[in-house]
Amino acid sequence: MQRTIGRAYQRLRGAHPRRPRSGISHLLELACDALLAASALALLSGLDLALWGLFGGFTMERLVLGFVLVGCGLVLLFTWERLAWAPLAPQLDELS
Repeated sequence: MQRTIGRAYQRLRGAHPRRPRSGISHLLELACDALLAASALALLSGLDLALWGLFGGFTMERLVLGFVLVGCGLVLLFTWERLAWAPLAPQLDELS
């Protein structure tokens, strides 16, 4: 399954010499960048909210919501890793 997804991603990026890059590939790159930005925002805001809930008068609601946001950020980060980073990892190994 992962190999099939990797090949499809490479074809979409124009890895085949006779096929030019797809027009939709730019949208996918923007979507992957937005996914990474959303995960970073969720992680940082969740950490901030959890620390505020812990040290700013200990409110359980802020603490729980902060941990939920951190969890959502981690899920988004792992999703980004599987979609964007995993297909690029073999290419980076070839360069080094």
